[in-house]
Amino acid sequence: MTGAQKQEIKYHLMDGLNRLEAQKAPESFAFEKCPDENDFASHVSQQRINLAMHKRRMKRLSELEAAIKRLHNSEYGKCEECGENIGIARLKANPSARLCVLCQSEAEDGVGWCA
Repeated sequence: MTGAQKQEIKYHLMDGLNRLEAQKAPESFAFEKCPDENDFASHVSQQRINLAMHKRRMKRLSELEAAIKRLHNSEYGKCEECGENIGIARLKANPSARLCVLCQSEAEDGVGWCA
């Protein structure tokens, strides 16, 4: 990976991190203010959606922070499973990728090297 490619990826990682950090945390809802059961059910559903979105945001923040740390430690771009270089196209598409395409595919299929 060239220095220019690392700079481009670092820019994307930092941009993603900054955008996620700028998002507001979901607001909580006071359930005693519900006029009827339908309104209560709607608010409960919205709270669940807000919580799921918050968890997803926090996971993504963690992934981006870990990728930035790997970039600074010169561990970035190596597959954590097989040790091979992760393709630059994959890293540009998903800068926080930890696995090469083959290992990611095997992980998603539930197949590992030891299978």
